Amino acid sequence: MRGLALSLSLLAASSTAAAATQPTCAKGLYMVVARGSEEPAGTGVTGNLTSQIAARVPNSQVVPVDYPATLSDYEDSEGDGVKAMQTLLNNYGQACPGSKIAILGYSQGAQVSSDSVCGSAGEPFIDDKAMSDEVMNSVVAIAIFGDPTHVANLTYDRGTSVKDGLFNRSSASVDQCKKYASRIISYCDKGDIYCDSGSNLTVHHLYIDRYGDEIVDFVVSQYEKSTSTSSGSNATATAPFPTTKPTSGGGSSSNGTAPTRTGAPTISPTKGSGANMLTSSLMLGGLLMGLTAVSQML
Repeated sequence: MRGLALSLSLLAASSTAAAATQPTCAKGLYMVVARGSEEPAGTGVTGNLTSQIAARVPNSQVVPVDYPATLSDYEDSEGDGVKAMQTLLNNYGQACPGSKIAILGYSQGAQVSSDSVCGSAGEPFIDDKAMSDEVMNSVVAIAIFGDPTHVANLTYDRGTSVKDGLFNRSSASVDQCKKYASRIISYCDKGDIYCDSGSNLTVHHLYIDRYGDEIVDFVVSQYEKSTSTSSGSNATATAPFPTTKPTSGGGSSSNGTAPTRTGAPTISPTKGSGANMLTSSLMLGGLLMGLTAVSQML
């Protein structure tokens, strides 16, 4: 009897744990958000956008990606973010087939988002695989800004940048991204120290203010189109929100941080010494950001 009671107890505990991790299917949008480097756990500044989207798409859910979002070990942190985001997407896609998903990411979170969807950017980052088409069929919008792996002159690029970001993105990964071009917008402005290989840190913090309204409109429009049509294909048409001119605010300006650079990248970083250089570069970026914040207070 004791053995039977123990077995039943373990079975009940297992069932309770499974129920606790089972996603609740949203009637509106299921928004997965990856915050920027060093932002507090949660949605970070991107929460300014998801709250507006949720107000226009009733019965939506906002789920932050649980990952370190740290600078000192950026490579590992970003890899953890990809694993966490892909787990969220896979679990939700399996539990809620036919549901509508939106992905939003800022700075390091933007790279987490693009690596999750398109596969790893390349060395020195973990060789993550792209999301399956089965899951991606439920993803109606991908909105990222300040992506350090930004590639210039793609059809889904927005903003004023004409240069690539701090880290190279492999051609295979870019080709995978292009499959979803009609569902992606990637904002990067000229001079951004991370996504444009520029020298202006302030630019990296202005995307919510400049483009917040457009990002919200894009995600809502993509959701509405997905509920009124049955296309759901991996189209390659351009997303319908061209922007080189900033728009008025969509929330408070960004105060998150991101990976930094010490010079324009010429080749993709490699493991070993390259990874050490990456860490040193990122740590220097954190110091520069701190000095910038202090100077603004004086």
